Amino acid sequence: MTTRPSRTILSNLNSDTMVENPTERYLRAMAVPTPRMLWEAEPGDCVVMLAPCPARFRDYLADTLGLDLGGIDIVAPPETALVHPLTLVAELGAGDLVTARPVLDAFALDRPVLDFARRTGVRLHPYEAPPADEVLDTVRHVNTKAGIRQVVADLGLPVAAGGFAARRAELVAGVVDFLDAHPAAIVKANRSSTGFGNIVIEAGARRDREDRVNAALAAETDRASGWIYEEFLPLTASPSYEMTAEEHGVTDYYSCDQRTVNNGWTGMITPAADGPSTPVMRKAARTVGEWLHAHGYRGLFDVDFGTFEGGYVVTEANVRTTGGTYLHKLATRLRPGPDPVHWRADGRLGAADGGPDFAEAVRRLTAEGLTDPAGQVRAVLTTDTRETDGKWRYLVVGADAGSVADAEHIVERVLEVP
Repeated sequence: MTTRPSRTILSNLNSDTMVENPTERYLRAMAVPTPRMLWEAEPGDCVVMLAPCPARFRDYLADTLGLDLGGIDIVAPPETALVHPLTLVAELGAGDLVTARPVLDAFALDRPVLDFARRTGVRLHPYEAPPADEVLDTVRHVNTKAGIRQVVADLGLPVAAGGFAARRAELVAGVVDFLDAHPAAIVKANRSSTGFGNIVIEAGARRDREDRVNAALAAETDRASGWIYEEFLPLTASPSYEMTAEEHGVTDYYSCDQRTVNNGWTGMITPAADGPSTPVMRKAARTVGEWLHAHGYRGLFDVDFGTFEGGYVVTEANVRTTGGTYLHKLATRLRPGPDPVHWRADGRLGAADGGPDFAEAVRRLTAEGLTDPAGQVRAVLTTDTRETDGKWRYLVVGADAGSVADAEHIVERVLEVP
């Protein structure tokens, strides 16, 4: 078996490719679970994360994977950091640990990552040589809501009715008029991720609509990249198709149905359920991937969709590693075998008045038979953040959809999630 070169896994989930003018709350929400990137590590790697990695979590992960962490360097701050991970590396004097690895595997392509690769000579995965600035420009463009809407429309693919606003006053006026013809609109920051800050506004009566729109957007201030607004459709599902743009072309990675709460992403079920629009959505995702490939992009990406009675729309693309990338890697690592592997993952708030701590949760999962490597289904806790952000994050993986669904119910009971 061929072993890959050692690499630095860089948790730049707070990249400015993904979000503009992030709040402290957003930066903290992205940083707290970054120890999860340790699940991707192999002996010889270095993992740069933005939050402490507790010893009990390291021990749990090592035991679950049968992995010796002695050969893996972990760069982590003493408390949650809100800076770019390369800034953290410099602050901690850990640059030599990063450059000792010949490959840099970043969560997202951004200017700090590209400049670091050019300056140090590390190979930026999966490129053979650092990509041109034009590739970064393309990535930044399609990681905006307006950018992907334009690309998708130019490719002849469907998007929801909507518009773009560069300034807040333009946004208010545009939404007020848009609601003349649509029962509800969803407003999204143009450069944003995970549904963070999405706002739904119902049409209601015209006479007080401007006041209601202004109130709904009260926290919004002018931003460099603006906003989009779209018809808020009665969606029946939110499937996503993740693929890889490789040197020879585009290949499938996995598909999923996304789980959302208040229009924000929380988890997924994979593979995506088949429906009337499945073949055309998969083809649409590949069409976007071929466009990316032609523009020099190499690496993972996903294309997200919304289905409704009678059709579908493209909602966005994430041209980077995604929240599901490491989960699918981990699922196939826990249960190697033929595709499709079935798994469910989510991030759920724990009980407000108690519930198990991390060690007790692991003990309960073991008692339920969900940690046995030879079992039909396995469940793992992908982070140890219950005491930090109140959330349990878990993955359930197995050979068939039914057994995974049944096991998830057990996990919910074990964790005492509402």
